[in-house]
Amino acid sequence: MPPFRHRVRNMICCFVPVLAACALACAQSSVFDECSQALYRNDYAQAEQLALKYLQKNPSDAPVRVLLGRAQLAQGKLVSAFEELRKALASDPRNIDALYYLSFAARAMSQQEYQRLFAIDPDSSRVHQLLAESALEDQDPVQAESEFQKALKANPRSAEVAIELAELKRSQSKFDEAITYYSQAAQIGPLKYDAAYGLGACYTYKQDYAQAAEWLRKAVALAPDSAAAHFALGNALFQSGKFETAIPELQTSLRFEPRMKQAYFLLGRAYTKLDRKDEAAAAFKKLDELSGPTGPHQNTDSPNTSMGRETPQ
Repeated sequence: MPPFRHRVRNMICCFVPVLAACALACAQSSVFDECSQALYRNDYAQAEQLALKYLQKNPSDAPVRVLLGRAQLAQGKLVSAFEELRKALASDPRNIDALYYLSFAARAMSQQEYQRLFAIDPDSSRVHQLLAESALEDQDPVQAESEFQKALKANPRSAEVAIELAELKRSQSKFDEAITYYSQAAQIGPLKYDAAYGLGACYTYKQDYAQAAEWLRKAVALAPDSAAAHFALGNALFQSGKFETAIPELQTSLRFEPRMKQAYFLLGRAYTKLDRKDEAAAAFKKLDELSGPTGPHQNTDSPNTSMGRETPQ
């Protein structure tokens, strides 16, 4: 057995990390309490100073950094607060308080920029576009359309606004008007996926499958990993009787979105049309598995209701 003094020394060495951890926890608790008290008595500068001093030695302390962000938010130091809260999340990605106050800081910064934009040019295309998007959030499509029209009048070369107006019209099943705006967007600069897909979707609803397939091929080329685009192209080809050509597109859509029931349904119908019974049965079996006990597939050749904006059901 080692001498008594050696045993004491070993015990002390073992307890040093524990004592250090306890000291750190006490320091954190003390600083956290002091910062919190300063915040609650509206002494934001004092809370900020206390937190900054502590974080110089303990930079990974997320709770104290959140308090720092809160103190800076209260003083209107939005950019600094935003950065501190991001650092807190880097240390603790699941910190709910950091996420909450970060979103608050982002909204406040966004509001500041909106106010600057309104002050600089209240009748600009961007201002009307923001007002239109706000109206959409408030579920006021009439006001949204009015503001989008003003935005497009202020800047007829805005493909972004033309597409947003087209999306609004398509959501109202006003496909001819939607086609007009999508086409306008398609003529402005490089073709965008939203315009190509939107035109394909509109022509599909109008049962002009040749035009639909033309635009949807462009959409697939612009976004080759889009399950929605491959499905929509497969749908257009199926509806025009091009079953062999439709099958690879439907299979590709399922590679990107394996639980897309509409794709299995159309795939089963395409195999049935080609008298490929085993492959049809396999597709319908998968469809029934995904559908569960609520109901098997139905034999219909009109799956146009699956043509959403971009995301398959």
